[in-house]
Amino acid sequence: MRYFITLLALFLFFPVLTATASDGVECALLVHQTDSTGQNVLLSADTTTFVKGIRTSGFLLTFSLDVEFTEIDSTQCVFNSHVVTLGPQAQTRAKKFTVEYGLPARMNDIIGKNNNRYTFTIIPLAPYNVDTTSCNFDHHDDSTFRFSPTAHTDLYYVPTSLADFYWTSVKELMEYEYRQFISLFSLNLPGKFQLFLCPCPVPSVIWDNRFGQTIIPNKNVGFAIYTKQVNTADPFILNHAAILRHFGYTPPFLSEGMAGYLSFAIFDMKQLVAENKTKPLAYFLDTYQYLKADPTLADRTAATFVKFLIDTYGIRRFKELYQKADDLSLQSVLTQTYSLPVDELEQQWLTYVDTLTIPLPIFSHYIDKAEVMMNYPLMLKYAKGMLPLVKNSSDSVIAFSALKRAYFLTGDYYGAASAQKVLLGIDSINSMGWMALAGYEMMNGIYDTARSHLEIAAELNPENAVIQFNLGLNYLLMYDTTKARQKFNDIIVSNNTSAPPEARIMLAELLRATGNDTDKSKAMTYYNDALSIYQQQASRGEPMPTAQLWMGVASLGLDDTGNAFNFLELANFLETRPFYLGMINLWLGKLADIRGDHETAKSYYGVVLSLPSADYHQREARKYIENPYTR
Repeated sequence: MRYFITLLALFLFFPVLTATASDGVECALLVHQTDSTGQNVLLSADTTTFVKGIRTSGFLLTFSLDVEFTEIDSTQCVFNSHVVTLGPQAQTRAKKFTVEYGLPARMNDIIGKNNNRYTFTIIPLAPYNVDTTSCNFDHHDDSTFRFSPTAHTDLYYVPTSLADFYWTSVKELMEYEYRQFISLFSLNLPGKFQLFLCPCPVPSVIWDNRFGQTIIPNKNVGFAIYTKQVNTADPFILNHAAILRHFGYTPPFLSEGMAGYLSFAIFDMKQLVAENKTKPLAYFLDTYQYLKADPTLADRTAATFVKFLIDTYGIRRFKELYQKADDLSLQSVLTQTYSLPVDELEQQWLTYVDTLTIPLPIFSHYIDKAEVMMNYPLMLKYAKGMLPLVKNSSDSVIAFSALKRAYFLTGDYYGAASAQKVLLGIDSINSMGWMALAGYEMMNGIYDTARSHLEIAAELNPENAVIQFNLGLNYLLMYDTTKARQKFNDIIVSNNTSAPPEARIMLAELLRATGNDTDKSKAMTYYNDALSIYQQQASRGEPMPTAQLWMGVASLGLDDTGNAFNFLELANFLETRPFYLGMINLWLGKLADIRGDHETAKSYYGVVLSLPSADYHQREARKYIENPYTR
């Protein structure tokens, strides 16, 4: 299920790469289909900006498109346009245009599905000085992206971008759902897809401005945005490309709806229907209206209506509709195929949406998917949606475990604590449950209550080193450094293999603070030990922002500010959870203070305070804003 984004806003999020500004042209792109009377009916209209010298690729309804502007001046421009239709008998058209601004450049009589004729029009509107400072990547340049192969895709990413670190997560998500999809619809497609995980809306792509995605099915290529702020790498991309490759072109209401068959659109559609926020079905059967409608409503309508047709009347009849319909005949072909008027099919669909029940395991699957896509608010929305379905204690464990994690990942530690209390009401002898509750309470600044809950956890499971570590942390947060030091020391000397390496760093911090040379020497040993352990973890090749965080802290303890900064900056780049982001920025502030740059330190402390950080991280940040951190 896709979520609407605004591509223009994305450029605000990207770091400076090179200082460049390029000549460009803002253009209108129009696609018409010729009806039975010879009139051209508008199917789609959008605008995009082309950069001089960059071949820009995309897909407009029934054909792929490549455009490259070669000359731009104040009155006119020169560009090459190349289209290839989708279908078993692809038609290729290419033309060079010299056009004044405001005047149309047309390619007529493009033969598409069922021998229908289409017209592509590009209208250069005005010259545009394109700032490519933050996004100057070209996917046509083989040196820009590297790729990693999977069973069905080659995943492309820019080195050191977020996708370089997390492409395996994308792979697992894509492969899992794509295998389901091709099995469900018996698709047998040769070759692989190329999926580009872009760190920004690269100028070599004509983006679908509704969802920040693009496919070029006749080239087996798809594009998504992959950043911490925006992640559009949804399996929908592969599914939609596969549908168009296998069955050919059909109106996007049908092809996109079919591609969303395995999505969780039904959850949103139930809510939209209940709140009377829908539009008449006939509205979406017009391609122009469908593409211009609210993207979320259009997407959910198409996905649930197609699912209704397939589930109710079978895939054979839907394939018949798919093959016969074009953008001007969809409504009439729909009526002919199902022998029912559109309004009657609409009522059946609305009843289907209202009465379809969603099992808890389905919720769990989409909660996991939302987490993989780093969409924690969506994860929380789904977790809350599970609660009305809870019927017994087993259901409660599933629902409140998901709710607890979603609250934590969105930075609502009171909500996480409340969910954890429900779980303890079901299983009161779960030592890790008491520890988790205490952890959330400490994040909320409730230290006395957390202490008592940690003591319950320790009584239930006295050998658990993680519980003991949290007791030591509680002592430290309540300014009992003697007990904290003893607790961390006990954990280390116990040689418990499950002991968290953080205990060594926390003890080292306490030892170094004494000012005693012997204690400082011991501290250096503990910092080095912890650094070695985390380096081994990081060497496994999986992105581990917490390992980078603690390596940064250990390096800072060793007075290696250069490596400390590198580790902490990488942790900050990789991390998405607000609790850890608060901690990372706190240590970045401390590092800046140690380097004597208090103005930079204050900016990091400000980030800590702006995030839903833990109480104890915010407490330190407030302190160091006024009084710089010192060793």
